[in-house]
Parts: sequence; C-alpha cells; structure tokens
Amino acid sequence: MSLLGSFAEAGSFLTLATTHHGELKTLKYSNDSFENACVEFDEENLKPTFRILWGIPGRSNAINIAERLGLPLDIIESSRHLLGTAGAEINALIMDMEKFKQEYHEQLQQAQHYLMQSKELHNDLEVAQKSIVDHGIAQRKRKSRVVSEYAVMARSIIHKKFQQYRESAVAQRVLEEEKAAEKAKSEGAKGPEPASTSAPKKTQNTNSSMVTEANGKIIDENGGIPEVGDLVYVPKLKNQATVVKIDSSKNEVQVQAGMMKLKLKLKDVKVQKQRTSR
Repeated sequence: MSLLGSFAEAGSFLTLATTHHGELKTLKYSNDSFENACVEFDEENLKPTFRILWGIPGRSNAINIAERLGLPLDIIESSRHLLGTAGAEINALIMDMEKFKQEYHEQLQQAQHYLMQSKELHNDLEVAQKSIVDHGIAQRKRKSRVVSEYAVMARSIIHKKFQQYRESAVAQRVLEEEKAAEKAKSEGAKGPEPASTSAPKKTQNTNSSMVTEANGKIIDENGGIPEVGDLVYVPKLKNQATVVKIDSSKNEVQVQAGMMKLKLKLKDVKVQKQRTSR
C-alpha cells in the first residue's frame, strides 16, 4: 500500500497492480487516485472471460472452483471457516456488486436498443408523414387538373352548341326569307295588276342585282365583281361578311361572318369593299 501511495504522490502514469491482498481494495475509498478493477470469471464454465469489470474489486474463486471440481465438503467448509467471516462477507459483497453491474450493463444495452428502435420508429413516422402529405398534395393536384379538364371540355361543348344554335337560327331565318321571296315571286307571276292600282313596271332581266356577261363573269350591278376576300353586306343577316369562295356554276357565294360560314345566293349579298386588284 505504501509503494502504491508513493506512486500516486509522485504523479506517475497509469499503474496496474495485481494482488490477492484484500486490504488494497480499500485504497479506492481513501484516495481518489485509485480505482478497483477485476477480470470477469465464468463460474459455470470455470474459466475467465478476460473482460475487464471497471469499478469492481477482484475476489478469489478458489473455494468455489474447488467445490465445483468435487473437493470433499468438509474441506470446503473448513476452508471457508479459516478464511473468516469478514472475508466471506467481502466476497459476497463483491459478488453482489458484480451481479448488480452485470444487470446494469444488460439494462443499459437494452435501453440503448430501445432508444435505437425509437429513433428508427421516429424516422419511419417522419417518412410516413411526408409520404401522406405528398400523397395528399398529389391527389389535390390531380383533382384540380381533372376539374380543369372537365371545365375546358364543358366550355367547348357549350360553345359548339351555341354556335350550332346560332347557325341553325340564322339558316332558318334565311330559309324563311327565301320561301317568302319565292312566294311573293310566284304570286307576282300569276298576272299583271290592274293599271289603276299597279305602278309602272321597271324593265329588268332578273330579280337579282347580279348579271352574267357573255364571258361568264359575275358582275354586281350595285358595286362590282365579288371576289374572294371582298367585304359584302348580307341583308338577311343585317351584318357584313367576307367572301371565302365563289361558285359561278351555281350562282352561289360562301361567306364567313365571325365564326359562321354560310352558302348564299349571289343575289343575297352586296359588295361593300373589293380587294385591290393585282
């Protein structure tokens, strides 16, 4: 003990001292420079594990080993009696300390294992939460996209139906006016009205302001020759339109007014503005 004390006072580096003297185990409690340690011993297999148990003083396993090896019981009891009650109590205390420390390490390892599991579960929960949030965002975007697509489709259908309705209404009105004109023409062809009531008739070759020359070119008596691109006035529509096609053989013209395209007789249009001739 004096030698180890001198080492401690001299400030020596780490010193490992192995001994069977039990008194040395008490140095730790009187001087902070000392610490107890021992090598773990497997009493089941009767061999050391070579694992250092820091903070636990060593103890003799000779009597326990002898008992396990089959030494007569009277010799074992005599040995324990000679060792003394104090020594037995110290060994029992050391055994309790070893057991306590072993349980502590096992519980510490178990706690570390549970802590690791809790961290993994926490990470899994964060990943699951992010996945749920991302899935919700994706679902909302998908629903918004579907609603937008259906809205565009609905607007397109409504627009087409409206155009069809307008074209149908205009076509119906043109047809009714043509029927009325034909009816008036047929009624006028039945015979001349009395001289007292009829106005002087104008000489005319046709009911239309359009005539055809010998070379087959169509002429508008009200303003020139209609050509593709000319701006014309359609009295039946009470609106202007652009000539997109002329069919001289059928005496027809195709015009476009806004989104509508209509086929009309040449007599039903009047040239407003002609395209500059090239």
